Amino acid sequence: MNLRRSQLLKIGYLALLAFLLHACVSQKENKDLTWYQHQLIEQLVPETDSSYRVQIGIMAATFWLDNQDGQLSKKLNLLQQSYTQRSKVDVAVQQGTNKIIRVTKSE
Repeated sequence: MNLRRSQLLKIGYLALLAFLLHACVSQKENKDLTWYQHQLIEQLVPETDSSYRVQIGIMAATFWLDNQDGQLSKKLNLLQQSYTQRSKVDVAVQQGTNKIIRVTKSE
């Protein structure tokens, strides 16, 4: 009985450690992102085969979308829907680089 209790206790500690590690990694990933929520895309211009210049809302800044993470088609599809159908999106931009990291539909 003590062996089973000891194993459950070890599993509990490991689960807690995994949860804390995941929480810390998630926070670190989001620290250098700036989110623009409920935005409409005003301009979407191809620069090369794998990069686009994007204007979000009425901001004067230009943002960049490229294919470094292999998710270009998914992000580009959402941005094109926002541009043509005027649907709102949430865009995460890496601070300091103006590189678009994430694009999701606004709820």
